[in-house]
Amino acid sequence: MKKIGILLGALFIITPFTVIAGVGGGNANSNWTIYGWQNYSWEFVDNDAREFDRIKANAANIGFAATVDTGVSVGGTAVKANVQCEQFTFFNEFAGGGGWCNRNSKLSLSGPWGEVGFAHWLLPFNEMVAAWVDPFYDAGADSHTSIMGTHGLSGNFFNGGTFDDTTFGGDFDYSNFADYETSFNRRQENLIHWWSPNWNGFNARFAITAGLRDETAGPDGDLDPQIISTGITYTTDIGNDNLWLALAYEEHDEWTAEANNRTAAFVSDPAATGGTGTDAVEPGAQLSGAPDDGTGRCSDSDDDAWRIAGRYIKDWGNGHSTQISAMYEELSWETDCDFETVFEDLEIDHWMISGKHNFPGPLDFRFSYMDADEYDCGAGATACIEDDSDAIAYNIGLFYTMPAGTELRLTYSEVDNEDNATYDFGIKGAGNARGEDVDMIALGMVQWF
Repeated sequence: MKKIGILLGALFIITPFTVIAGVGGGNANSNWTIYGWQNYSWEFVDNDAREFDRIKANAANIGFAATVDTGVSVGGTAVKANVQCEQFTFFNEFAGGGGWCNRNSKLSLSGPWGEVGFAHWLLPFNEMVAAWVDPFYDAGADSHTSIMGTHGLSGNFFNGGTFDDTTFGGDFDYSNFADYETSFNRRQENLIHWWSPNWNGFNARFAITAGLRDETAGPDGDLDPQIISTGITYTTDIGNDNLWLALAYEEHDEWTAEANNRTAAFVSDPAATGGTGTDAVEPGAQLSGAPDDGTGRCSDSDDDAWRIAGRYIKDWGNGHSTQISAMYEELSWETDCDFETVFEDLEIDHWMISGKHNFPGPLDFRFSYMDADEYDCGAGATACIEDDSDAIAYNIGLFYTMPAGTELRLTYSEVDNEDNATYDFGIKGAGNARGEDVDMIALGMVQWF
């Protein structure tokens, strides 16, 4: 009896570990990886209106990934199932919200065709260029997204691509433009994605949103919003040097219109604006006709963007190497709404250049410079102002890398707005008002595992 008790006790101890090792009765051929990236900075910010300091997590994350051999082969190539679940870690905002798998996460099959599956992931327009053109990792306030991929109307970086905007509330106003999904810097849910294999240095990606957002637009018909994002890259070695080129495109069909309609809180009650019929938050947002005959709805929208980018890495020998990157993009928004909006017919051109020089030993120097041209407003875009809507942004940094890969860094970042621009830091901005400049000195540390 004593031996039976010992065996039962051992069984209870072993059983939980057996379940974990088998991943719920999973596959003996699976190969699990736990990975992460911790990137924290102490930032001293001045946005004209106030000075403050803060600690930022800069997209710090932990993830779990597995590749499972399905036991099937096509053309002699094994077909594998790929699982990834990634989430923010310490974020100074209770991990950033969103629970498990709130960053790049997927379930897919890979084989001779590349990889195809379902995902919550950075769209190709964003991901296929970010790591190559941004020496600051596209993770914090010094990201290239302070200008690239956005419109300079506050709340620049949109991260999540949610299908439920009701949590945001508010009207279609300047302070909520990012929430109403007008940015091209996106991590998008409800994706079906395909990644190509490597074709002699060429790689392609394609992603498209599934449904769940269809709605009735009103008297002008139904909306069927969808996002398509795609890109192609080419990489080759030239002696000891390396060349990388990219071309990317993204289209948001009826997406902004549906996002507005889902959260439309325009003046159905004229008393909300003293009977004027004008939305009190957005300058120039005027409902059609009398104050009570519109609800601020949009019948159509079409946003698109394309970008071209390149990077060259020169190996000078003796521990010296230099990389130079450049990117140009054109963004455009067209909406058909029963109120005036800056996005009625808007186009913007942006460009950037960046670089990194590795010295022999632990030090390297990095910089990025971005330029936003003035808005190009269509004839009917009466709420759009072209003059003094341009801006520049730049970052410089000195990085010290320890033998095991831990980085220490000192950076300086600045965004200079003209009177009618509101560009901000790329990720987690300073909240500066229109026409205000913002600068920052930061001390940081980075660790991969």
